[in-house]
Order: sequence, then structure tokens, then C-alpha cells
Amino acid sequence: MKNVKNEKGYALVIVLLIIVLFMSLAATFMAGSLNHAKQEKVVDTGNQAVAAAEMGTIYYSSDFERELKLLKEEMQQETQLRLNELIACIELPLGATCDSELERTAWEEDIDQDMKELYVQKILEKSNELDELKLAGEEVPFAGEQLQYHVKSASAVKLNASQNDVDDLHIIDKNVKWVKIELNVEGRAIDNQKELTAIFQVEIPDSFLDATETRKINTVVIAEDEDLTYDKVFSIDPPTISCEELLTAVRNDTAKVPYECKASSTETLKDFLESLDDDMDPKDFRVYTDNYVGFVCKPNCNNTDFQGINIVVNQNDVGAMNNMNNLVNANLFVNGKLSVGNNIINLGKNGEKQTIVVKELDVDVNLKNMFNTNFLVLGYKEEDRYARLEWKNHIEVSNHSNFCLDIDRINENDLQRLGQEVTFSDSGHLIYYSSDTNKKFELLNAQDQHRMVNVNGEQKTMTSIYVTGFNDYSTFLENCGISMKESKIVPIDVSVPEPIGSGFGLEVEY
Repeated sequence: MKNVKNEKGYALVIVLLIIVLFMSLAATFMAGSLNHAKQEKVVDTGNQAVAAAEMGTIYYSSDFERELKLLKEEMQQETQLRLNELIACIELPLGATCDSELERTAWEEDIDQDMKELYVQKILEKSNELDELKLAGEEVPFAGEQLQYHVKSASAVKLNASQNDVDDLHIIDKNVKWVKIELNVEGRAIDNQKELTAIFQVEIPDSFLDATETRKINTVVIAEDEDLTYDKVFSIDPPTISCEELLTAVRNDTAKVPYECKASSTETLKDFLESLDDDMDPKDFRVYTDNYVGFVCKPNCNNTDFQGINIVVNQNDVGAMNNMNNLVNANLFVNGKLSVGNNIINLGKNGEKQTIVVKELDVDVNLKNMFNTNFLVLGYKEEDRYARLEWKNHIEVSNHSNFCLDIDRINENDLQRLGQEVTFSDSGHLIYYSSDTNKKFELLNAQDQHRMVNVNGEQKTMTSIYVTGFNDYSTFLENCGISMKESKIVPIDVSVPEPIGSGFGLEVEY
């Protein structure tokens, strides 16, 4: 009986040992699982911290690039204000400080250098503004999420073309070509932090002045028999001679300048250009046609190269009126009212300067996206007939374009509306003519107050930036791309504000 009890006791001990062993193994497994879960949580929050830092980097770099674009526009406006001082010196009477080409060149070089230094200064100020954000609170990109980012620091270095620090005493080349900004952004996820460094490379323009795109300022007094007149722009008596006959007369030295002819039904622009001799300048010829599509559009009207020839069409030529979009390389004259049932857009996009002249303008929707285009509205010859200037929605002057008006011949109400609504971008400009020295065209709002624009923290009138007036008709036409051989005016070229050779780069270091 005693042996039986001992055997039962041993069995109970063995069972208890098995239970203890099983529970030990379970506890070990659970401890390992909990430790692995904790490690996964640490890795996850680390990835989230990196993602938060990346979001911060994208946010601040995008905002900086937007600020940089606005800064470039301000610099163009500031450059124009400085150029206005040179223009004022050149205009009659010619000032002593700008009466030689050497002095005018030096003046423009001083403006260009000042604008480069001002641009660098403005970029450094933007860098300081970024650095000051480290004092601000953390940004939370998503409501309810435990993700934040904030600026740790921002610093700027001025570099030359060889990427050397110009403030280094051992560096000889002190010309600033780049400004490098290092922005450190910290991302946070719960109790984990990660830091990224964004490097901005801002390129300083080679020049703030475009010497190839000039505004002509005349310093010569024009007599009453001035070379360029309204009657020469719109000939009172259109020619009857064919273009083939005209070329024969030119070769025989019996034709008078300007060379004008009437295109026959069988003549085309392509054939006419090919028939010109090497010593003949296409710009000296003016061709009248009653069938724009038949004369120009072979096989279509897109991207036709006029090569400088002046083409005159009648206001009733529907083919011409319906092919105003995407016009390039043209010197086109509409002898009357240009009436377009939709938009006039995308003019001169191939980079070549062109000129469009009308007496009256009626656009049902928009006039915008002008590239490298001089667009002139000159009105009618009759003193009691004022041309209309009509559009429905938007009118914009941009991209190296000039909108030119003879305000003595245009409806006053239309001019008033234009002053309230016209917008400008890039190097867009409005040029006007009036025989009355006291008559001005200004950009005024509906309350008859000057429309203003912010230039480097100062309020300037839009008129002073975007509008130029002339009281001499010949100078007015030349500034708007109209020139004829009999013109004796010798204008002085002044560069226009346009940053050349600028860029922006971004690199992120993890």
C-alpha cells in the first residue's frame, strides 16, 4: 500500500514539472513576441519621422520656389524703373551724362550690376526668413496624426561660377553666380525624430538686361513732313501694279520706295519670296491681297514665314480674319476693322518679332498669350470717326509684346475700360501716341485712382512700369515695329528688363 502511494506521488511531481516547463516556454515565446513588436514599432515610427521630414522639405522648398518667382517679377519692375532714368536722360533735350554711346553703355552696365547685387541681397533675406521659422511651432500636416515637422536652421553661401565661396579670402573671383541655401528640417513621429538637409541652388542671371530686345528712344526733332505718317501706314490709293511688274521695275531702278504691289489671283507669297534677288530686302515690299488664304496659306496658314514682307488685307477678307491664331513672322496690315468671333491667342510663339496693324479691333472673347508681337490699333483718318476697341473677357500684353494705340483716334470709353482692365506679364508694354502733349493714357481703376503694383516693398503706379507715351508719330511707330526706307530718324536703343541665364535646383541629403 505504501509503494502505491509513492508511485502516485512521483507521477504528480512529473505532471507538475511538465506544467512548469510548458509555462516557461510560453512565457519565453510571449516575451520574444513582445520584444519583436516593440522593435517593429520603433522602425515604423522612424520611417514616419523620415516621411514627416520629407513632407517638410517639399513644403518649404515649394514655397521658396514660389517666392523666388515673385522676386524675379519684382526685379524686372525695379529694373524698368532704373531704365526710366536713362530714358529720361536720352529724351529731348539729350542730357550731358548720356550723349555718347560709351556713357549709355556704362549706365546700363551700372544698372545691371546694381540689379545683380540687389537680387543676391533679396535671396539672402529669403534665407534669413527661412531660418527665423525655427522659432515657430511645429507644423502638423494631417489633423489627428502624430506627425510634425519644423525648420531647424537655414544658412546661405554665395558662390562664384566655380562653386567657390566668394567670402573666402583666398578666392579671387568674387562674382556671385550662385547662392546655395542649406535648409535643415526635422520630422517627428511620436517620440522619434529624423533630420533632412535640403540644398537650394539659386542661379544669378548673367544679365538683367536684354540688349537684343531694345526700346528705341528718339532724340531728333521731327519736321512736319515726318518720314513715317498715318497715310504711309495705310496708303490712300492702293497700288494696281502686279507684283511681277513691280519686281521688273525694281530691277530697272524705276520703282519708288516703298515698293507696293497688288497680288494677282495666281501669285503666292512663296513664289514671290523666291523671285526676290539676293540684294532685295523683303521688308521693303508691301503686298496687297484680296485673298489672304489663297496668297499666304500654301498648304495651310500655320507657321508661315513672311520673312518680313508687309501684307495688307481688306477687313472683309474672312479668310484672313479666321486665321489670326498662331500667327508667326508676320507684318500684317488689316485695312479696316479686325473682327474675330472668338479669341486672338498664341501669336508669335516661334520667337520671331512680328507686327499686326489694324484700324479698329473687335474680339468676342480674349486677346492674350501674345509672344514677340507688336499689335497696333491706329484708328481711322476721318477726324469725327473714333475707332472701337472691344473685347469681352480678358486683354493681356506679355512676352516681349507691345500693344500700341493712337489714343487721338480711339473711343474714349474704350480707352477708359482698357486702363481699368488690361494686364501685363513678362516684358509686356503699352505704347501710345497723342499729338496733344497734355493728353495722357494712364492705368486707372474704376474710382479714377492709379492702379498700383508692389516693387520691392514700395507701391508704384502701373503706368510708370508698363506705359510709354510719344507725341511724335514717327517715333511712336518705330517703337511699335513699323519702319520704312524713307525714314530718316536715328533712334537710340535702350535695353529692356529681362533676366538672362537664371535657374533653380534642389537636392535632399538623407
